[in-house]
Amino acid sequence: MNDFLVGFGYDIHRLCRGEYILLAGIKVKAEKRIIAHSDGDIVFHSLSQAILSALGKEDIGTYFPDYEKKTLNMDSSMIVSLAVKMMSEEGYRVNNVVIDIVLQSPKLKDYKEKIKEKISSVLSVDKKRVAINANTHERVDSVGKEKAIEVYSVVSLVK
Repeated sequence: MNDFLVGFGYDIHRLCRGEYILLAGIKVKAEKRIIAHSDGDIVFHSLSQAILSALGKEDIGTYFPDYEKKTLNMDSSMIVSLAVKMMSEEGYRVNNVVIDIVLQSPKLKDYKEKIKEKISSVLSVDKKRVAINANTHERVDSVGKEKAIEVYSVVSLVK
């Protein structure tokens, strides 16, 4: 029987005026931008956390503290690269991943396939094993009032 692990990741960031939101390395045209210490790629943050949690590792803040100069404006693909490296070193690979992006606007229908392709490439997994969902908060709370964005990720790993 294969060793099977499941991990969960979550992240939330505030939004302010801007020109785009970065999601899995894809620039999504928007009237907002993500406020963050790093480049703010919330999809990569949540995905990395899901992989690390499946492996029983510490959270991403342990490896990339938001109070250190070296992580200021850092490319978040480095965070995913570390998580994937740790996963591979322990003999695991991704079975499937679900990423749920929660934001009131902009609508992501024109970007979901690009995000899926990027995640598929980063994880070296078939696109059929990657689900990208986009939701709103129906104008409720900070996400619904366009003051924040949330991302939830679930990943299953196999040996």
